[in-house]
Amino acid sequence: MKKGTKQDITQSFNVAIEGIIETIRTERNMKFHAFCTILVLMISIFLGVSRMELIVLSISMSLVLAAELLNTAIESFVDLVSPDYNLLAKRAKDVGAGAVFIAATNALIVGYLVFHKRIAGEFASFFDLLKESYANVIVFLLIFLVILVISIKSFFKKGTPLRGGIPSGHSALGGALFVGIFFLTDDVRIFYLSLFLLILVLQSRVEGKIHTVLETIIGAVLGMGVTYLFLSVLKI
Repeated sequence: MKKGTKQDITQSFNVAIEGIIETIRTERNMKFHAFCTILVLMISIFLGVSRMELIVLSISMSLVLAAELLNTAIESFVDLVSPDYNLLAKRAKDVGAGAVFIAATNALIVGYLVFHKRIAGEFASFFDLLKESYANVIVFLLIFLVILVISIKSFFKKGTPLRGGIPSGHSALGGALFVGIFFLTDDVRIFYLSLFLLILVLQSRVEGKIHTVLETIIGAVLGMGVTYLFLSVLKI
């Protein structure tokens, strides 16, 4: 009797875990919530939140995950019993989505109250560090541009992250370095030399039939624009 009871409990845990895994695997919103939960936990450890703050964050995140699980269960059941459009089925799904929205809004408010001062302080220290080192600024900008270019390419779904597509990543990096050199020196000879090198980069991408002229120009303008705005804000 005891053995059977133990097996029933174990099976209950297995079923519950399988339900969570299946929801994460099949539901886009659950993937997002799970990612945010892991990210918040990592940030909490990094910023050293208090024990009480961690408890409040854990409760808020658990409510969001539980609400999303219940909403998924409601949607699956409604689709099973009412495959055709029905006003009551729509209402059931809307109510379930509303529960997720309330839980997520509460989690956002809690996260803001816990993190806003800490994150503001960290960003202030980060930008102070950037201002003190021109090399750090350029490295940060190049990394940011790479991420931005890949994101834009994925949006247009043309080419691969590292080859082809719009905009040209090499042209964007070349444009960023050109503006970086422009801010660094007043020597007109260096300015024209860096401009010549930028043109060579654009020409090589077109000559190699990796990008069109328009794609290289957009990449260069993107790199120059982002770099100019960032360096102007930092007043370097």
